[in-house]
Amino acid sequence: MIHLNDQRPFASGGNRICYRHPQQKDRCLKVLRKDRLPSQRRSQKRFPANLRNINYFDENIVELQALNYLHAHYPAAICDHLPETFGLIHTDKGVAHMTSLILDEDGLVSQTLEQYIWEHGLNSVAARSIAKFKLSWRSQTPSTRDLIPHNLVLQHRDATARLVLIDGFGRKPLMATAIFRALSPSPYKRRIQDLDQRIKRLLVRRSHQDGPNERLNNLVR
Repeated sequence: MIHLNDQRPFASGGNRICYRHPQQKDRCLKVLRKDRLPSQRRSQKRFPANLRNINYFDENIVELQALNYLHAHYPAAICDHLPETFGLIHTDKGVAHMTSLILDEDGLVSQTLEQYIWEHGLNSVAARSIAKFKLSWRSQTPSTRDLIPHNLVLQHRDATARLVLIDGFGRKPLMATAIFRALSPSPYKRRIQDLDQRIKRLLVRRSHQDGPNERLNNLVR
């Protein structure tokens, strides 16, 4: 049993709260929010969606399955932009999904791409890391959800920077869906175009100091 009651979370999302493992500082523990438990999420759905297995609504189980699938079926160029998964673990705040925690070389939690651009603009560091991510992602586009700047972190290590997707992995796809997406170039083009548009909107907001403060101020480093 991992004790988190005396720990301060370093970030939170719509469905989960993120803690740094008290003994392993390079591990992240994602705990379900009390107001977003699987039973509550299922009860909010209409028929027939509310008949799905309860695990379908458990964000930790969905993410665990998705990451295991991605690491098993995609090349190193893709997996380099993904955290590792270490399975589910019991804590005093409920079951947590334990993943690698993306840290900068100074030991601080890496900023999201959204936070970094808000502070530094689209400088050469951000631009190069985005370009490298796009090149890798094109090699075999995973069936993830849309690429959103606050779901990507910019890690600084050894005088280099890389983008890592920390959320929005989607679900482990059905075989037919996986084959279709692997053969189709459209998912890559659409997701990259949408990412570019989101970055442009972020830069416009930055120029007017009109940022999404609930996310920009979320990370505790």
